[in-house]
Amino acid sequence: MLETVEVGTQRIGSYEASAGAEYVAQLRKVAAPLRGTRVLHANATPYGGGVAEILRSEIPLLRDLGIAADWKIITSDKEFFTVTKAIYNGLQGAERELAPAEQETYLTYSTRNAALFEEEYDLIVVHEPQPLALLRLHGKDAAKWIWRCHIDTSESNPQVWGFLQPYLVGYDASVFTLGSFAPPDVPVECVEIIPPAMDPQSPKNVELCFLYSRLSSFSIKLAALPRWPP
Repeated sequence: MLETVEVGTQRIGSYEASAGAEYVAQLRKVAAPLRGTRVLHANATPYGGGVAEILRSEIPLLRDLGIAADWKIITSDKEFFTVTKAIYNGLQGAERELAPAEQETYLTYSTRNAALFEEEYDLIVVHEPQPLALLRLHGKDAAKWIWRCHIDTSESNPQVWGFLQPYLVGYDASVFTLGSFAPPDVPVECVEIIPPAMDPQSPKNVELCFLYSRLSSFSIKLAALPRWPP
């Protein structure tokens, strides 16, 4: 079984202050027909990147809207991440190609993860190239599959893109951050453009003036404490 990432809880209503009550109400209305839908987001790491940051905010909000959302990560080690780093760079235009042994490493770990994928979902969103081959190696079943690419693949290394492209066949849709990021020969009929959103309640987005005022207040209180030793 693939490892589940725990994300805690969050309430969509708490965003009324930043998004507005009207938009939160619209979101609830749009999500209502999807209540109970089983959705999986799959990626490579629970921390340390933009995908993990997005999912850590998104998953609890989907659950609060009544969607049965899970976040799972694939199993891997340093060898796999070294190969996928080369793939990642190649998709962004690096000249370095994948050696046959590196391609075999990618497929070996992808096959292991496909065997660990046991649960059933209505919608599966695969993020980035690391888990891309899951669909082909696991089988589609009744689920809809989406590949979410967060990087600029418009000028990919032809050899690297040629290696990955067959594993996109069978996906129901692909999503890119900008229209210019999508290669012209994506073998998926439905291509959507969805820029990433900012979570105003994420710690990194708290207003600096608020943090500064809190730190200043703490410093004043700390300075008033008696010194030890006297």
